[in-house]
Amino acid sequence: MKRLFTCLLAVITLLSLTPAAYADVVWEPQNKFYENHANECAYIGRSYYANGPEGFVTLWAAPGGSMVAAQYENGFTLPVYWQYQDWGCVTVWGDEGNVSGWVPLSELYPVYDYISFEEEYGSQFKDYKGEFADFSGDAGEICCWAYPNAPEYSFTLDSGADIVERLTGAGEEQSYISHVYTDDNGVSWGFVGYLFGFRNFWINLDNPTDKNVLSSGALPADALIAAGALTPPQTPVMPAAARLPYFLVGGVAVVTLGLLGWFYGRKRGAKKTGSQLNN
Repeated sequence: MKRLFTCLLAVITLLSLTPAAYADVVWEPQNKFYENHANECAYIGRSYYANGPEGFVTLWAAPGGSMVAAQYENGFTLPVYWQYQDWGCVTVWGDEGNVSGWVPLSELYPVYDYISFEEEYGSQFKDYKGEFADFSGDAGEICCWAYPNAPEYSFTLDSGADIVERLTGAGEEQSYISHVYTDDNGVSWGFVGYLFGFRNFWINLDNPTDKNVLSSGALPADALIAAGALTPPQTPVMPAAARLPYFLVGGVAVVTLGLLGWFYGRKRGAKKTGSQLNN
């Protein structure tokens, strides 16, 4: 018992010395098709709005399958983690766990993110040249954004010595900031591809702790629907392809009940006949 306690204490001590890396974990769904084709899937890790032509999307247990995992109205945000050919694997988290399923990528509309921002403004990016070198880290938590002037910041980083050292490039390593963008208000932003498990975020280099937004950012789902970019939402309807398995199961159940009724009917009839003969 004493040896077990000592080993447990050692593990806890080692974990306390290890930087948190939970943001770096790549989610793998508990989905049979994914498990059988994981080597053929490419990681995406982006969010999309549901945008089916009928006003909703259907998540299938497998690409081109017939079993429905879930359905969502257009405008609902769907995290897509993996891609198989022209299908995306979605995992939606809820209070009772998560549900995973596959949907055609053609029925999804990308939520504006760092990739969208680079596609639109990438020509204005410049290589980082020490613009953040004077940051001391005394101002508090550093706000991290999905892209410059997003509607809200994504998370914050503690401005401890290890974080500051890697962002400013004050230590032996170069700064983790790869390129810089200056917005219409003259504010400089720095992009970080990776830092302690966190990936692909922007920092306000002029005021890294500022949580105020200088612009409205990208349009939300309801505005995209009003603008016609998304098909208006409709209440989901179970696809015809998904009904066949249930019809087959129902048919089997009906036939089984009929056979049981016939069998027990004959049995009761035989007993009644035997009773009459005995009398």
